[in-house]
Amino acid sequence: MLERLEEIRENIFRYLEARIELFTLETRGKVEEGVVVGVHGIVLALLGTMTTIFLFSLLAAYLNEVTDSRYIGFLIVALFFLVLTVIWALAKDFFKGKIRSMAYGILKKNQEKKEEDKSQAVQDLMEQARTTINNDDRYNSTTSSNQPVR
Repeated sequence: MLERLEEIRENIFRYLEARIELFTLETRGKVEEGVVVGVHGIVLALLGTMTTIFLFSLLAAYLNEVTDSRYIGFLIVALFFLVLTVIWALAKDFFKGKIRSMAYGILKKNQEKKEEDKSQAVQDLMEQARTTINNDDRYNSTTSSNQPVR
């Protein structure tokens, strides 16, 4: 009986050690993923911004050519961005709500995926523990002599 309790205690400690290691690995993975996503996002934003600036400069130069002026194209592009800025400023509550709802949806989806992954990891650990217990000859011989195995 004491041997079984000792084996159960050992299995519980192995399970707890596995959970702690899993938590550590998950945390490390989250940090790494956050850094990678952050760097990728910054580089992508920088490249997108530069591309947009050059495209609008090209558009302004083309409008200058079409209007046969040196500055009208740049004025048209500047007015376009001024109108966008005014719209963005006046409708800030609308845009804040849209951004919040999008961010909430993304976070909710990520959280559900993480919960599913955690649940799967716990099930895998439990299955490994059951397999270990079932394959452990000491445990099977102790239980078979004392009680029937269920």
